[in-house]
Amino acid sequence: MTSATGTSESGFTLVELVVVMAIVGITSAALVLTLPGPDDRVRSAAVKLAAQAAATRDMAILTGQNTAFQPVVPDGLNVSSEPAGPISFDATGLATPARIVVSSGDANASVTIDAAGGVNAR
Repeated sequence: MTSATGTSESGFTLVELVVVMAIVGITSAALVLTLPGPDDRVRSAAVKLAAQAAATRDMAILTGQNTAFQPVVPDGLNVSSEPAGPISFDATGLATPARIVVSSGDANASVTIDAAGGVNAR
């Protein structure tokens, strides 16, 4: 574009630069806030273990045979269960009551299996 003085102006205005910087800042903040933290990873692992335990219970009922569930340790997480060892589901879905704790640093979540075969993740 040619100005009134006959010189050519090119480049960005200060307003355009500020708008672009604001958009980049908002996008960066949104990205950082959506990244999973250690609590999300632990909670997700506990929900997966609960689903696996429920599937094991369902398989015991469907096959009519006692079935054992052994919690698998996800990479980088600690898993402990009370009582230690595999959790047993009988052919009717009844279970050995147990509590599985998944932890990483200060974050932890638990899976509770009651005697009636109910599985809950917290």
